[in-house]
Amino acid sequence: MEYAKGLLSRAKELAAQTAQEIQGQRYIAQDQREAPSTTLSPAASLSSSVQTLEARIGRFKLELRGSRINLDNLKRLAYNGIPDSGNLRATVWKLLLSYLPLTPDDWSKELAKRRTTYHVFCEELIVDPKRQAEHGGCSAAEETAGTDSDGTTPRIAGPLALPQGPRTAGGVPVDDHPLCLSQTSKWNTYFKDSETMVQVERDVLRTHPDMHFFTGDTPEAEAHREDMKRALFMYAKLNPGLRYIQGMNELIAPLYYLFRNDTQDPHSAQYAEADAFWCFMELISDFRDHFCQQLDNAQTGIKATIRRLMQVLQYHDRELWYHIEVVHKVDPQFYAFRWLTLLLSQEFAFPDTLRIWDTILSDPQGRMDCLLRICVAMILHVGPVLRQGDFTVILKTLQRYPAVDVNVLLLRAAEMPPCSVVLGARV
Repeated sequence: MEYAKGLLSRAKELAAQTAQEIQGQRYIAQDQREAPSTTLSPAASLSSSVQTLEARIGRFKLELRGSRINLDNLKRLAYNGIPDSGNLRATVWKLLLSYLPLTPDDWSKELAKRRTTYHVFCEELIVDPKRQAEHGGCSAAEETAGTDSDGTTPRIAGPLALPQGPRTAGGVPVDDHPLCLSQTSKWNTYFKDSETMVQVERDVLRTHPDMHFFTGDTPEAEAHREDMKRALFMYAKLNPGLRYIQGMNELIAPLYYLFRNDTQDPHSAQYAEADAFWCFMELISDFRDHFCQQLDNAQTGIKATIRRLMQVLQYHDRELWYHIEVVHKVDPQFYAFRWLTLLLSQEFAFPDTLRIWDTILSDPQGRMDCLLRICVAMILHVGPVLRQGDFTVILKTLQRYPAVDVNVLLLRAAEMPPCSVVLGARV
């Protein structure tokens, strides 16, 4: 991210314009502010979350109205689930993922800076020599930037046009052409980027095929896919050591969906791509080593995490663990690999995934610790079926997890001691 930091200074002028646009469009009206709510009991858990919907929404709004948000209180509330009504989840997730500062007065300024910085990244890093030739070498700003309805902030519109230089009679730069093998060649970069984009596009097309928001031929669905593709591509460009790995589309999808449908922030839908990009960067920071094949056998790699999962299962039910892993020799990678890398996003219905992520993002023991406990709770919940089953039954049950009330799983996970205590080491 050193390169990203260097670009920040170039975004300041645009940020000032964006700040002016967003100023005054606060999530919570200034005249409704009150002091933060009193600190909740540390013993608060899922079992104490039985309240009316209106009361729970009111408690969230109360926490968001202070001059400085008490993050511990907000986490305790979110751990028990964020109400689907009131469009609170998008705002709360941005706070839990450190995208929004804890002082609401600074939200408009911070959003302006981050959204504009993302726009600058796209201008700088998306390369398309063909488009440059077609448009006669117009500037990046002329090629990519449009204006909002109020004539202020540039919008991300398309790939970056390259600067003009000496050209042949056919219009090709004399020092760069499609057959150039130089590492500094814009064409060489373009071809490598195209390979990444093909992989991203293939996965994005498969994202939640049961949801019209992501699939279909409607202009809206196509626009949503384009936004997600560009955000994932930008992650690959800014993280060349990891780049894009299959499955990342499943992690950015819930973020983009929430921000695209957020009505608390009047500009959230317009900037859902940028907001999802930054929140995805924070979310994956805790799990990125699971996607790196070179680290598979490292202490932070996916194989080590799966071993820790089995150790925690053995602690809670040694007989069940023995039946699965020793007697029938079911390799946990056959099911746990997907659970852990995709944060359970493919095991449950989309609304249930959002509910599970409420708890994962707000768990005081950390996201990884929480994820492991939920996975153990899943195995224990279907324990009676697994105990009676052979290799085929065990594998089928865990690979195609049966329908269940996810709140039952979360309650069971909440009652478990932290994995760091069980393993005697930080997870």
